Amino acid sequence: MELASVLRKTGIVVHEFENVGREYREKWVHAFSDSKFDQHKYLTEFLWYMFSAEKTECLVRKEAALSFDKVNKRYCYIFFQESDDVLQVEYASSMNAKDLLNVTGEHCDVYVVDKGFNWTYVIPHEEDWGPYFYRKKFKGD
Repeated sequence: MELASVLRKTGIVVHEFENVGREYREKWVHAFSDSKFDQHKYLTEFLWYMFSAEKTECLVRKEAALSFDKVNKRYCYIFFQESDDVLQVEYASSMNAKDLLNVTGEHCDVYVVDKGFNWTYVIPHEEDWGPYFYRKKFKGD
């Protein structure tokens, strides 16, 4: 996969997995959607609709990219809407939003999450939408 090669050239450790994308999309929806109805709805549509429909408060465009660039990316997963490929990236603090912009084909609609699914960065295939950054709120935040 081209994205894996690009990231490896920057010193990021990348592990590639096939046939697990559906599992990661389901886990993403369960982690970031509030209701069972919404969970089912978003699994049958583009996951990023949750943000474009303003159902979840998130950062958009430049603020989203800046937050992604700053967030701890020691251990993350990258997966896609239309593919069952998943990348596990480690020591990815150097990875930034620009590294993910030119993903095409079945690997467009890019979803990045931390190991605990506490934050996500999403780049939709639609240029007029997103990107989106969302971090779960915890008690005390």
